[in-house]
Amino acid sequence: MTTDTADPRQRRPDGEAVVAPARIVGVGTVLLLAGVQFAAFVDRAMPSVVAQPLKDAFDLTDGQVGALQGPAFALTYAVAMLAAGHWARRVEPFRLMAFCLALWTAGSVAFALADSYPMLVGARMLLGIGQAAFAPAALVVLGSAGVAIGRARAVSIFTTGSATGRSGGLLLGGALLVAASGASIMGLAPWRAVSLALVLPNIALIAALLALSGRDGSSPPEPSSGLGQAAAWLCGNGRAVLGLFVAGAGCVISVQAAGTWMPSILHRSFGLPVGEAAVLVGLIVLVAAPTGHLSAGWLLGRQSMQGRSPALPMAAGLVLSMIAAVGLSAAASLPMAIAAMAVLVASSGMAATTALIGLQPLAPDRYRRAVNTLYLAGVSLVGVGLGPWITGALSDRSSASAGLTTSLVQLILAVGVFVLPLALLQGERWVSGSQDRGQRLRVDSVRRTAE
Repeated sequence: MTTDTADPRQRRPDGEAVVAPARIVGVGTVLLLAGVQFAAFVDRAMPSVVAQPLKDAFDLTDGQVGALQGPAFALTYAVAMLAAGHWARRVEPFRLMAFCLALWTAGSVAFALADSYPMLVGARMLLGIGQAAFAPAALVVLGSAGVAIGRARAVSIFTTGSATGRSGGLLLGGALLVAASGASIMGLAPWRAVSLALVLPNIALIAALLALSGRDGSSPPEPSSGLGQAAAWLCGNGRAVLGLFVAGAGCVISVQAAGTWMPSILHRSFGLPVGEAAVLVGLIVLVAAPTGHLSAGWLLGRQSMQGRSPALPMAAGLVLSMIAAVGLSAAASLPMAIAAMAVLVASSGMAATTALIGLQPLAPDRYRRAVNTLYLAGVSLVGVGLGPWITGALSDRSSASAGLTTSLVQLILAVGVFVLPLALLQGERWVSGSQDRGQRLRVDSVRRTAE
């Protein structure tokens, strides 16, 4: 693996000094981080997989289940992410990510063994704390100038891990629930045994992250600023980025609400058993989510898109998601519902990924970790915290048999009506041509030095 150091005396076209990364980040590292992100979202998705067994075991409402998937996780996730921003930037990224994975694995185990609703809430809070510092640390590596396959494609592969993680949790969890056929496993209820089984791969991932500590792309390209400095930049030269923050949060609301409640919609509206509904949604997401995420990376990674705004791809994804939501509400058969869900997953995922990719060249290197921390904390607090919970709360107030579907559709349409004008009106401000040119200069320099 290449470890040569590039010439630190380069400057961007705008005159700012550049310190090139010490190493080129290989494809294997990108895939490992995507794999850990996959595991994170498998663990995060468990309330969706076992929603009906949870309701039966603890006599919960839709709002309470939505709170497990949303506020119980998102509030601590956002707060812990901001707290970690003050000290985590001083910790070697791969060692930090291994610690995060170990902590959220403990939260997943606590969820599986909980015997009351408050314990379920506490376990989800621990999961949020554990996952808080992982994504910003991963984006330090993937957002550096030395990513061999390019920043846009690397970030889209990473976010594909989150989308396929949701599908993997639904698919694997649903299949295991079907295999259990309602029988206890080693004295545990099926949903508890399944929850424990899905965290076992985390042990191997912890070992892999520790093995990379101090190696491939583990150091940030230049000293990283704190949250206060990043916030000052956002309020000054980075004011345009704040609009992208709001748009990204809106897109994530749709993604999280749909991912949480689609299995329950198939169970209630079409009579599918809980396990089969989870497997079917897992298959839908497994195909549709990577399509949306990788499409965003392909579009924004094209030469013709260099130095251009991510607003148009985001707007296209939002329009398609609104059309798919209306189609879901009108679906009179299971095949029609499946088709609508597939388009909804792909389009909403493309819109959300476009926002995260578009953020990377807008943030200067020294602020990128902190800006990503602020972005992910805010997006998670709004998108993850509100999307599933609002949908469940609206459903509880509806007496119609299709109340859950209607609530989801209403939320997605409201997001589109709000975010579309924002993207179209502010999109031209989400451009950083000099940053893009500086990025290419740094990559070329690292590769020349490596040769």
